[in-house]
Amino acid sequence: MQAMNGSGGVRVRRLWRLVGCVAALVALSAMAVPSIAAAKKPVKVKETYLALGDSLAFGYSQQLFNENEKLGENPTGFEHGYANDYFNIVNKKGKIQLVNYGCPGETSASLIGNGPLLAELQASNPSITGEAPCAYHYTDGLPLHTEYGAGESQLEAAVKTVVTEAAKGTPVKAITMDIGANDQLHLVEKIEAEVKTRQTNKVIGIATVEAEQAVAKHVETIALKEIEAFVIEKAEEQAYEETGGPEVVGLEAFEAKVGEDAAAYEAAHANELAAMLIPDEETYAGEHGAELAAEGKKDGEIFAYEYETSHAKELETEGNEVAKAEIEAEAPALFAQIVTNSGAVIETLKSAGFHGKFIFVGTYNTYGNDYGTGELLPGSNELLAALSSAEKSTFKKGALKACFVDEQTLFNTETEPSETEHMEEWTNMANFTTFEGKKNGPDIHATPLGYEKMAEYIKSNCRF
Repeated sequence: MQAMNGSGGVRVRRLWRLVGCVAALVALSAMAVPSIAAAKKPVKVKETYLALGDSLAFGYSQQLFNENEKLGENPTGFEHGYANDYFNIVNKKGKIQLVNYGCPGETSASLIGNGPLLAELQASNPSITGEAPCAYHYTDGLPLHTEYGAGESQLEAAVKTVVTEAAKGTPVKAITMDIGANDQLHLVEKIEAEVKTRQTNKVIGIATVEAEQAVAKHVETIALKEIEAFVIEKAEEQAYEETGGPEVVGLEAFEAKVGEDAAAYEAAHANELAAMLIPDEETYAGEHGAELAAEGKKDGEIFAYEYETSHAKELETEGNEVAKAEIEAEAPALFAQIVTNSGAVIETLKSAGFHGKFIFVGTYNTYGNDYGTGELLPGSNELLAALSSAEKSTFKKGALKACFVDEQTLFNTETEPSETEHMEEWTNMANFTTFEGKKNGPDIHATPLGYEKMAEYIKSNCRF
């Protein structure tokens, strides 16, 4: 027992010494932590990445908008755009800050704005256009990732950012910009509306003629009945004179005589009866104008529906052909305007002191072969390719020297995976879900995966 107690006492003393050592180590480590923390300095931001553009730079999608509506469309709910993804790729060391001026719905003109800067640009190049900036923010009152100065456009805010960040020692070293998609959408929407009006007017015109003919036939039928009644009346008078009436010759014989006399009267007075038709029609139409108008309207609606139903494919094909022709006719001027305005943006920022890498992000074609049934807008891939070619050839020249990233070659590819698969996985064009009763698509904007693919393509095509 004593031996056991003795050995137990040794173990206890050793345990206390061990506890003491541990406590000392803990104390030392507690003392060391502040010194280590003090020695580790926070990473200093050394440069700025500036993102300009429309909803793609902003990270917009209809689904995110629906889901974020109750939160006042907080911009943190839209940090899925290619700008955020590209920033995450290039900012591995934490030395870059992001300024994202992306505005959903922005056009090449509204990015420039309609302020004093526009007047300065137009003084040297009158073909540059501008319009009221960022309706998403200034008209709809929705917040942006980075606010502009009061009433400023993206370009005006960007010029100030280039100057102020250079003065702070965090110069803007990279700018990405995607713009022009909404210019194209506005053209497509305008032409679609015009074609729809044209086709509607065509159907209305055809239905109106049919309705007018039906009403005229109705009036003519009534007038003819009145003339017929007039002839019968004359024939009955003559038949009475000739037979003495049904009481004398019997009803059957009398009616036969009336029919005979009516035919004779019609033959003898054909011109007179014909002359009576039009006045009778006009008299009836005047007395029953409101009734006939309502009848014509109803007939017109029925005829229009029947025509649209039976000629739906024909009308669609014709409308598509007209729209395609009009878009092709107006596209060159629009593309030239996008290139002019975009070039003015690049030149203005470089004149303001930007000496870094300017990356122009071309857009994909949402009207491509989305569902494996051919282009939703026939010829749209070819048209966008023409715009991309013009942008690439223009922006790489002279003082502009911008890197052009053709996202169409990534999204709208004919190789495997197919364009259809890309459109369905990387965009919301095949998004038929709803959120609290609101449709999330089909929507032209990219999915989070699509935005990631855009950012990766930017990085692989424009290396710093």
